Amino acid sequence: MILRKRLAAIFAATALASTALVGCSSTNEGGSSKGGTGNPYEVLSNKNAREAIALAVDKQPICDVILNNGSKAVSYFTGEGLAVNNGKDYIELTKDAGYPHDDVKALEAWNKAKEEVGFDNVELEILTSDSDISLKMSEYLQGEIQSSLEGATVKIKSVPFKQQLQLQQSGDYHISTAGWSPDYPDPLTFLDTMVAGKQYAEQVGYNSEEYNKLIDEAKKESNLDTSWAKYAQAEKLMLDDAYMVPLYQRTTSYLEKPEVSGILRNNWGAEYGFKTADVDRANKELNVSRSADASSLDPSKATDAESSIILSNSMEALTRVDEQGNAVPGMAEKWSTSEDGLTWTFNLRKGAKWSNGTEVTAKDFEYSWKRTLDPKTASEYAWILYDIEGAEDANLKNGSLDKVGVTAIDDYTLEVKLNRPVTYFDKLVVDARFLPVNQAFVESQGDKFGNSVETTIYNGPFTLTTWKIEDQYIMSKNANYWDTSNVKLNKVNVKIVKETNADINLYENGNIDLVKLSSEFVEKYKNDANFKNKATSSVFYMELNGGKGAK
Repeated sequence: MILRKRLAAIFAATALASTALVGCSSTNEGGSSKGGTGNPYEVLSNKNAREAIALAVDKQPICDVILNNGSKAVSYFTGEGLAVNNGKDYIELTKDAGYPHDDVKALEAWNKAKEEVGFDNVELEILTSDSDISLKMSEYLQGEIQSSLEGATVKIKSVPFKQQLQLQQSGDYHISTAGWSPDYPDPLTFLDTMVAGKQYAEQVGYNSEEYNKLIDEAKKESNLDTSWAKYAQAEKLMLDDAYMVPLYQRTTSYLEKPEVSGILRNNWGAEYGFKTADVDRANKELNVSRSADASSLDPSKATDAESSIILSNSMEALTRVDEQGNAVPGMAEKWSTSEDGLTWTFNLRKGAKWSNGTEVTAKDFEYSWKRTLDPKTASEYAWILYDIEGAEDANLKNGSLDKVGVTAIDDYTLEVKLNRPVTYFDKLVVDARFLPVNQAFVESQGDKFGNSVETTIYNGPFTLTTWKIEDQYIMSKNANYWDTSNVKLNKVNVKIVKETNADINLYENGNIDLVKLSSEFVEKYKNDANFKNKATSSVFYMELNGGKGAK
């Protein structure tokens, strides 16, 4: 069995042409009468069906064969190494959560689902991006589900990453591959996404009153051990419901040219920081590639890792994060908190400019945060600001934006009032949703804001000077940035490359300075002097859309 699965993974690429389809072929076909073809959404709304799919996937070959880069097969949701207190890692409480691989139990659960829903066979579809590694992953998952669950036929729908996000957000999928890179060093950065009404909960149709209650209670606990215990209880409950099926925690293997230095790679937040980067080359241009393009440069609407990379390098929040993961001054020169931890005061530096020459002020932050919370903006990420007083009411309950606890006291003083003490708030505000935007410029662009180079302005180390969708983009040193004298690079040239072979060729030919490695290339280059590994707290999983067919 394991040998068959490993071979299926190794030869995945040869079968892609025959497995990739366009469209959801069975979305509205079939019924749930006894026997016959099941409606895929009704099948996925059944817990036993979701449990069966979770149990059917052997995760280890994903790490050993498809990735082969040190990534770890997991069943927990919150990544290891993210939340650590006095040497104790939060995952000690959740390492046994979720569903381990078990074909026998998978088939038992599947047969129960057949009885409960009333079907003999069903055609499911895996939605994935069109990158090489995503396709290989999806084809492996296809084989695992089909071989373990009698009557299940699985197709693959491969689309550009931006379209995959759109389909996930609209709930127009059966099963989707996805991943979460943490935004701040706390379990809540993972768990909050599954609270009713928030990002992944909406996408998969999850709404558990018990889960929501546990998360709310944990957030309000002043004792960290008690808080973590409730978070862990909630995580186990959510994973048992099997709307989310964790697969692996990512380690990245890559090659990096020896002339490159100073790229910031943190365990949370944007994957790359280029402010401190350098390259021993006269033109001071760094050349890199990515497997997908950004979806938006509007901080209120960007939800993906690719957008975060551009935003974190072309924009600057109140703080930045250094290589040790500590908050350091950004737009704010200094900050302080009240004794009860509920009021934060940020003192902004004077003279900081937008790329169009306009001064950056505290009002840009107040306007931006309230814009994200405004229901008219339809920000999927507004929930990340809910720790601010009045934020959730304004976003979900038609509360007044004037009562949201963020106020520009003057041009250089921003006061933030919270619902609860958030000890990591100075790190949380690094997230893209906390970036400033200039009201006059945003309103002048209307719906075009953040969709192109011309409809965006910047206050960070770089500006986006070229953006050819699904092809390339270029970030150039921002002459108006307050700390531009300490930015060493003149340009970061980014090429969108979806196939690993093409990526490797670019690296070997000197066209790019670093490249991520898939399994076959890890074997080839693991003894190379330029080979490196970077463990992360990012977790990748399957989303099972169990809400669309619920009765």
